Amino acid sequence: MDSSQRYLLIVACSQRKRSDVGFLPAIERYDGGNYRLLRKARREGYWPERLDVLILSAKYGLIEASTPIVNYEQRMNKERASELKAQTMQTLQSYAQQNVYYEVYVDLGQDYIFTVEGVEKLFNNSLVRYAKGRIGERLFQLKTWIVEKCKGT
Repeated sequence: MDSSQRYLLIVACSQRKRSDVGFLPAIERYDGGNYRLLRKARREGYWPERLDVLILSAKYGLIEASTPIVNYEQRMNKERASELKAQTMQTLQSYAQQNVYYEVYVDLGQDYIFTVEGVEKLFNNSLVRYAKGRIGERLFQLKTWIVEKCKGT
């Protein structure tokens, strides 16, 4: 497999957050299972070299993992997802135009998934995969995916 291949991960924000005052990068602020897994992958050296991570935040919309955010409380619901859909798709379109991704991995819950409906059309030359199942199953799938991409398989 070509080591220059790029990957995109689209993941939902987390209700669980670090309560530090001020701004933290989103990947550090969110503290749910996915974020602990991602930080561990980075810390332990199995973070894919060409991985872009976008986070769908109930408050901020679709943001990069490095985007500084403050602690907040806002839950995603269908109404909020509808409000964020246009901005989310516009951001994804921009990523699709600026980058060629070999694979796009989407790990979004029921209230979030509506915002990326049609993502396959934007990334029509990419393999688009979706996490499925319960939280534990999804965490296992995400870890497996990250490890595979790090090894280049």
